[in-house]
Parts: sequence; C-alpha cells; structure tokens
Amino acid sequence: MHVLLEKRQLILAGLVVMLGLAVFVNWYYTGTKTAADPEGTAAGQEIDESVDGAARYASAEEADYFAAAKLNRAAAHSEAMEQLEAAAAGAGENSETANKARASIDALSTAVKQESDMETLITAALGGDCVAVVADNSVDVVVSSGRLNDDAVLQINDIIRKVCGTQYENVRISAAN
Repeated sequence: MHVLLEKRQLILAGLVVMLGLAVFVNWYYTGTKTAADPEGTAAGQEIDESVDGAARYASAEEADYFAAAKLNRAAAHSEAMEQLEAAAAGAGENSETANKARASIDALSTAVKQESDMETLITAALGGDCVAVVADNSVDVVVSSGRLNDDAVLQINDIIRKVCGTQYENVRISAAN
C-alpha cells in the first residue's frame, strides 16, 4: 500500500508540474507586441477587432493582467495541492483526515480542469482573452474589454452551464478594466 501511495503522489506531482508548464507556455506565447506596426498602432498596444468589426486598442496592461491572473491562480492551485498532498500523506491511510484531503485533491483537480476548459471555449467563441475562476458553487469570468455584449454573455453562460453545470444566478461575468 505504501508503494501505491508513492505512485499516487508522483502522479499528482507530475500533474501539478504539467499544469504549471502549460500556464507558462500559454503566458509565453500570448505575450504582447511592443513595437509600432506599419498601420500606426502605438507602442505597447494591440489591435482588438471586436465582434462588431470596429478596431479598438487593447493595452499591453490588459494582456499583462490576464497573464498575471493566470500565473497567480496556477501558483495558488499548486500551493493548495501541495498542502493537501502533505495532509493526506501525514495522516493515516484510512483516517478521516486523509479521506477529506483526497476528496479535496479530487475537487481541486476538477476545478482546474473546468477552468481550463471554460477559458479555452470562451476564448474560441469571443476571440479575446479571459480568466475563469471556479469557487465552491460559483463561477467568475473576466473577459477582454470590448468583447462583452448580450450575445457574448449568453455564449459564456452556455459554456459555463455545459462545463460546470452551474446555475445562471451563480455566474458573474465582467470585462477587464
């Protein structure tokens, strides 16, 4: 049983490392453009063509916000996972504490997957960046400014409903400022 516990810990540690690597790669490849383009875009800004086709400028600060939010969330998830793994390992195999820690690890893993799935689908649907946070019984989504309109809210709610099954009254959607 001791070998099984070690294998489980190694698998969970591997998953945490893979999640951190995925967040870093996502952050690295979604970096902002800092040079002026031939169209006359100001330095540090990207063209943001919203749903209505009008060009707007999204600042590098907004892109930095999304990258920082995802990085902070990944660090918090990793820290929580380490603490839960330590609690599960420190408690007896069949103790109530170990069972609660394992249930919390499973819940955290599910929340991480749901957040990732929602962000991927929302980004594909709206074309802008977003951050999704799954809490106990609620979901918070922040999308790029200029992307939020009535149709986008309906699309986001539909995606959240499909991924999490969360009721509409427990969903908060906002635009980055």
